[in-house]
Amino acid sequence: MEVVHSQQLPWTEALDHSQFKGRRKALGGDKLSCGLWELPPGKRSFPFHFHHGTEEALYVLSGKAKLRTTDGETRLGPGDFVSFPAGGPAHQIINEGSEPFVYLASSAGVGVDVVEYPDSGKIVCAVGKWPKVKRFVFDAENQADYWEGED
Repeated sequence: MEVVHSQQLPWTEALDHSQFKGRRKALGGDKLSCGLWELPPGKRSFPFHFHHGTEEALYVLSGKAKLRTTDGETRLGPGDFVSFPAGGPAHQIINEGSEPFVYLASSAGVGVDVVEYPDSGKIVCAVGKWPKVKRFVFDAENQADYWEGED
């Protein structure tokens, strides 16, 4: 058992690249991990993506944002819960409001995952757990043939 007093944890800048920005407090968990996230106004959570091996979910604590999926767009606000099963749909959070969007994000992974990014055509294979995760990034259009180099 682990008790985490999130008010005592410092925020960590988790990502900051162009239109993507967010800070988080890693709350822990082994097979089921959880983090407290803050998405600033005018920013996006992550590139549009879906996991083949990891199930994700989020619970909104404060603020408002737009959830973009392959099925369309949905408005999110305090008290809303969204689950993303492994295999899709692709998803992304966009904060178009004037205040931070704060949410709990949880994921159930097994230490191996394949993630697709429909907007950019990338595929990412990941092995291990953060911060020691090893990632391999591929362009889906330029994959090698299975038998290439095996003669």
